[in-house]
Amino acid sequence: MSKQATVFGPFTLDPYKGTLLREGEPVALGRRGILLLDALLKRQGEILTKTELMDAGWQGSVVEESNLSVQIALLRKALGPMPDGGEWIATVPRIGYRFLGPGLDEANKTVQPQAKPSLAVLPLTSLSTDIEQEYFADGLAEEIITMLSKLSGLVVIARSSSFAYKGKSVDIRTVARDLGVRYVLAGSVRRSGSRLRIVAQLSDGETGAHIWAESYDRELADMFAVQEEVARKIVGELHIALNPKEAAQWPGITSAGTTDIEAYDCFLRGRAMQRGATQNADVFQRTAELFRKAIDHDPAYAAPYAALSMALAHAYYNRWVSDPGCALVEAGRLVDEAIDRDPNDPFPHGVAALVSMYRKDFERWAAEVEMSLTLNPNFAPSLSLRGMLNMYSGKPLAAIADMERAIRLDPLYSHLYLHHLGVAHLIAGKYETAAALLRERILLVPKTDMSRAYLAAVLGLLDHGEGARQVWSELMAVNPDYSFAEGIGQMPFRNPQDMERIKSGLQRAGLPV
Repeated sequence: MSKQATVFGPFTLDPYKGTLLREGEPVALGRRGILLLDALLKRQGEILTKTELMDAGWQGSVVEESNLSVQIALLRKALGPMPDGGEWIATVPRIGYRFLGPGLDEANKTVQPQAKPSLAVLPLTSLSTDIEQEYFADGLAEEIITMLSKLSGLVVIARSSSFAYKGKSVDIRTVARDLGVRYVLAGSVRRSGSRLRIVAQLSDGETGAHIWAESYDRELADMFAVQEEVARKIVGELHIALNPKEAAQWPGITSAGTTDIEAYDCFLRGRAMQRGATQNADVFQRTAELFRKAIDHDPAYAAPYAALSMALAHAYYNRWVSDPGCALVEAGRLVDEAIDRDPNDPFPHGVAALVSMYRKDFERWAAEVEMSLTLNPNFAPSLSLRGMLNMYSGKPLAAIADMERAIRLDPLYSHLYLHHLGVAHLIAGKYETAAALLRERILLVPKTDMSRAYLAAVLGLLDHGEGARQVWSELMAVNPDYSFAEGIGQMPFRNPQDMERIKSGLQRAGLPV
């Protein structure tokens, strides 16, 4: 606890005396609020994880996470808004909080919460008697997410987070609070023969009240038009302003890329399998076959080319094929074909960035990720890829901003972003934050070896040698074959000093490099 007072804006915090003053007048704030505010101010602009804040506020006592949420809410109420109308304390979904006070540099300011309308699209409930039709309902919802994500005036939560509620009975207000959004779209779909019935309902996440609802009874061939109608209605109800380019491209933005139902069906089946819980060489082969069938049905359809390219890129990385190098070459050819067929689809550009990352082609990696984000500013995977590009290029502050925005857009699928966010803080020299983030990632993915390797390096840099060696021991239990040369040593850090920093942390702890 600080023994000196801290001045910020009109406030003076004296944690030693346990007082908070606004322009000399006392502000009612409990002891835990004082401790939490002191912890946030000590690392102004940095993320403090929930674990760190609970340690600061409760000092070793075991308490429920909800206690922290209550104290942060009371703290925000006591502080009121900043002079510019924003909040002093920003939420980083699923991770923790950060203090956004005056004096932050521009890189930190870029991650302040935006005042745009925010939306989560929940998976549509499949009312079909055939359980295998769920992929179709999921595909319709995801298409709506994709359409709306391309609009710069709207924040849309990524599919991987909103689909975490699939099959669950949840209160709209709970979903909105968990995902940090104001509006939630839900609904159902029934597919029967050549007929389709879709029900869509837009709700206010703060009150749970319905804003708009509509049902559509159409022929199956009209489903693309229904997706567009739903997207248009949401834009109208939320009063989203389109910029001139978006207004001109709106029909293109909502295009599914094909009018061939069989091609679309094969693509949806393949995509559902590609995102399943089980991923291995056999699943890769079956997924690839479905994407190839989609291409056979409609050779002009860009999406399956890109999806097949991504599948091959993952097969390369996971060594699911006998010749990984050949798979990566084929991935590059296919994604080029996808871009040739639809240069305005952000997904192929994102896949091209992924393939370029594996090729260590930094120039194309940068170009493709920027194009993907120009076409879809809400595309969390591309934000993550740009964050990795910045991280490996020696620009950790830019990487931190990208990763935090990716987490904002995809809060329930943040474990991989957490890893890269931790590494970016390491490169930026913010070791305490890096250690906390990497620990959080290990809690989410207990069998990770790479996060443990970086954490051991960070602890070494903090001169916590015993802790570093303990983490390395855990790493070897998870993966006895791990080596620095085949792990971190393979990462494409362009600044030699960054790699040397990581090595020095391990060496200081007496660990192998």
